[in-house]
Amino acid sequence: MTDTIGSDTPKISDTTVSVSRVVSATVKSVWKALMTKEGAEALLGEGAEIGDKGHTWSSVNGKSGVIRSLHPLEQIRFSIRREDGKFGPSMVEVDLTAIAEQTQVTITHSSLTEDVDKAWLVSRWEAALDRIEVHVAED
Repeated sequence: MTDTIGSDTPKISDTTVSVSRVVSATVKSVWKALMTKEGAEALLGEGAEIGDKGHTWSSVNGKSGVIRSLHPLEQIRFSIRREDGKFGPSMVEVDLTAIAEQTQVTITHSSLTEDVDKAWLVSRWEAALDRIEVHVAED
């Protein structure tokens, strides 16, 4: 699920949160950065790694899940849950869209229950975009 090209306004519904950012790097550079240890940690949390489809991941801060699909240079989909109960099992999709020599990175967190703090999730995923953008710039 890709946002409108260039949009950086978060989208929130009863079951979904979506944030987006245009990064000053090619899709190839962003993908390469995400596939590193630092890129995976920027997205998933410290200690987590992005593996092939079916790979179970976990971070030191209590998040875990399974990589559901991996389409190089296009999309990563994974399940996610938190041990502390801030959100239960849900899905996250990361889409990369080329815009000339830049890349729109869209993170969509879906299958959320009504009691999940959507504003907290917007902040969490915008912070992930910040970390990804810094990591891409360092590469």
